[in-house]
Amino acid sequence: MSRKRLVLFVEGEGDQEAVPVLVKKVLTEINAWEYLTLDDNVFRVGGVMNLTGRNVEKWTNWLQAAAKRSNLGGVLLLLDGDAKKISTEQPQKKEMFCAANVARRLAAQAHTVGGGSVFSVACVFARQEYESWLMAGIDSLRGKRLSDGRLGICEEAPDLEHDTDLKPRDAKKWLGQQMDRGYKATTDQKPLTELVTLDSIRQTNPRSFRRFERAVQELSDALKTGEHVVTPQT
Repeated sequence: MSRKRLVLFVEGEGDQEAVPVLVKKVLTEINAWEYLTLDDNVFRVGGVMNLTGRNVEKWTNWLQAAAKRSNLGGVLLLLDGDAKKISTEQPQKKEMFCAANVARRLAAQAHTVGGGSVFSVACVFARQEYESWLMAGIDSLRGKRLSDGRLGICEEAPDLEHDTDLKPRDAKKWLGQQMDRGYKATTDQKPLTELVTLDSIRQTNPRSFRRFERAVQELSDALKTGEHVVTPQT
């Protein structure tokens, strides 16, 4: 059986390196490699503001670009969910950001360019940031050295429930406080992702991470059966 191609859409430069590592962990756990392959070309599409409102055409353009990849089976969009407001199609008008609503809207728009009929699409937001999932997996990161030999998260890093000063959008800042040289996504996001374990993230039960894993499973099932899906459904 010919293996279908799964293409990743991410937000930033650090995500381009880190997200494939995390997706591979899930795909390996669910034994998906027999019928799919992960595309090496990770699309960096920017934040949610770059795909919504008057920029919605960029979203469908990115999907059409991915569709040119040979044997495309599915697209996974993973962005940070830390926006407060997003633009609308009406000039200078914004609306409150809701990850679930925006994900459904993007999924619905994917139908216009073949999503659900020619290839599968899943839209996921990490709340608040991708780094929030690394924080959730702190038990597997303490005292470990990164792939380049640097010490990553210090051994004394506190449990999240004991850090009373933690704010919802402080993930990058918090990680930086637990690393000797601070945290920089472009250099640290991938090696920390290499170290973190899925089980350690699951222990703190982040809702958005459950959604991420479910989305990968849905795409995997679709690529296996050939019955395309778009998720989340409206």
